[in-house]
Amino acid sequence: MADGQTDPSPISQDGSSDDSSSASVFVRLRKRIRSVRDTRLADRLARIDAEYVREKARRITEADLDTVVDRAEAIEARFRKDGGIRRLLDDGRLLLDLIRDVRAGRYRGLPVWTLSAVGFALLYVFNPFDLVPDALPLVGLLDDAAVVSACLSLVEQDLRDYRIWRRANRRQEETTDRDAPGPDLISS
Repeated sequence: MADGQTDPSPISQDGSSDDSSSASVFVRLRKRIRSVRDTRLADRLARIDAEYVREKARRITEADLDTVVDRAEAIEARFRKDGGIRRLLDDGRLLLDLIRDVRAGRYRGLPVWTLSAVGFALLYVFNPFDLVPDALPLVGLLDDAAVVSACLSLVEQDLRDYRIWRRANRRQEETTDRDAPGPDLISS
C-alpha cells in the first residue's frame, strides 16, 4: 500500500465495514511480515498491495475465469483448510459465487475489471507456487491472505452491489416457489 493511503476495513457478511477490529486483515498481515526473518520473503510480501492486484488482474483471461469455476471446490477448500486465510472464508465464498453467477450469465452488473481482479485473487489462492510458496510454515499463506484482502478493498462497492442483487434474487425465487401451484392431489 502506498504511503498516505488509508487502510480499508474488512468487508463483513452484510457488505458493511467491520470497524470493531482495531486493524484490517491487511494491516495485521503487514505487522506479521515485519517479524519475518528472511528479508527476501519479507520483500516479496511487501510487494503485495492494491497496485499489485490491479497489475496482475489486467492479465486475466476468459480461460482463467473458467479455471476458477472449474476449480471452485478446491479453491474454497484452501480457504477452509489454511489457517492464514480461514478468516476470509466467507469473503472467498462470496468471490467464488460472484464468478459463478457472472460466468453462468445470471449476474451481468459487474465491470470486467472487477471480474478480472476477483479471478486473479482466487487463482492466486489456488496456486501453491506464488510469491511465497505455501509450503513455507507461517509465511506461506500470508501472501494469499494479503492478495485477497487487497482485492476485497478494490472491489468493495461491486461486492455490495452483488450482495444486494443476490438478496433480491433469493427473495424473488422464494416468492415464485411459494406462488407455484402444488402437486395435483386429485387423480382421475
